[in-house]
Amino acid sequence: MTQELQPNDTQGRLRLSLRTIVFSHYNEKARWALDYYSVPYVEYRMMPFLHMAAMFSYRAKTQPAAGSVFVTPFLMATPESASESKDVDPITLNDSTAILEFVSSEYSAKDSKDSKDSKDSGSSIKDIAAATPLRKSLYTDDEATKAKILALEDRFDTILGPHVRRFVYYHIINSPRSVGRSMGQHGNVGVLQAWLWSLFFPIIAFLLSKHLRITKESAARSKDIVLREFGHVSRVLQTQDSDQPYLVGNEFTAADMTWASLGSLVVGISEKDGYGAWLPKLDQFPEE
Repeated sequence: MTQELQPNDTQGRLRLSLRTIVFSHYNEKARWALDYYSVPYVEYRMMPFLHMAAMFSYRAKTQPAAGSVFVTPFLMATPESASESKDVDPITLNDSTAILEFVSSEYSAKDSKDSKDSKDSGSSIKDIAAATPLRKSLYTDDEATKAKILALEDRFDTILGPHVRRFVYYHIINSPRSVGRSMGQHGNVGVLQAWLWSLFFPIIAFLLSKHLRITKESAARSKDIVLREFGHVSRVLQTQDSDQPYLVGNEFTAADMTWASLGSLVVGISEKDGYGAWLPKLDQFPEE
């Protein structure tokens, strides 16, 4: 017997804001999570290094294990009601996986057996999250299945993501300057940021190379690792008992979303395909 799905019991609504480096694939993962559940949000889009000024008030309280205190994506959730916002501290998350888990937890449909009386829901901000969810959780309640999802998500976050980033930045930096300068155009960010990015692109490119240790040799290693990860995913799909094209089980999960978002840049996905930012076409980059 199938169980009827019920929306989360809630008391109010949240106002969500998302601060992003506009073409970052980790930031795309957060955007896809919100869009997947049709959650309304306001996005503040920024360019690398220029984002530090805008993120100063939202910087991480502690230094992340990998990255700077100005890490994005940064999600802030505050109550829409003025009276509630005075009584409840906002939730702030500056990690794509944490955002994915939060959005899935708060906006997914729940089994009826897990529904709770909203009168007993407490006063934390999570208790006033609201939506009309149409989709199930991206993580599932089955512990064994969830462990597989989390293992793949962590693998993609820690292996695929960083090497895609290095490989793509290498090609942006080593393309004709017009390609790199154009990354702030086509509606990616506002006029001022686009102008500053274009003006200071040579300096920013130098800083990115140093910060991410981008060289021809490191980019070649990253390419090999990315190809290895694509091979790993192919093998995972081949071991699936189902004909469904999912990495774990018979449903779309956080593993699929993480793989698709973090791997998207190297397969030439564009804004027309659903990517949240404008990107140059692959033929604008130097051939390998």
